[in-house]
Amino acid sequence: MDQQIQKLKILVNKHLHQTKEEIHKQWGESLKDSDNEIWFFRKYRGFIFWDEIAFIFEEDEVVDISISQYILGFEYKTIFYYENATPEYKIMKNY
Repeated sequence: MDQQIQKLKILVNKHLHQTKEEIHKQWGESLKDSDNEIWFFRKYRGFIFWDEIAFIFEEDEVVDISISQYILGFEYKTIFYYENATPEYKIMKNY
């Protein structure tokens, strides 16, 4: 299993169906690009690499999560979780 899929699976197991309040307590303030339905958070992996985690809400509850990977500010891969889909995890490469 891809390392990023494993990271996303951990996030899904921990945060799926959590409320906005619970996410805020654990992750703090979301990025400025966030709105009422989707919150973005950034985790740096060294100087030029980072992951952007998106929590998608429906009725104030997390229903989907994705991780986008960046190098030098360019998005190169996004991993999505789709509940009750086969496969549940899908990778979209941007290069």
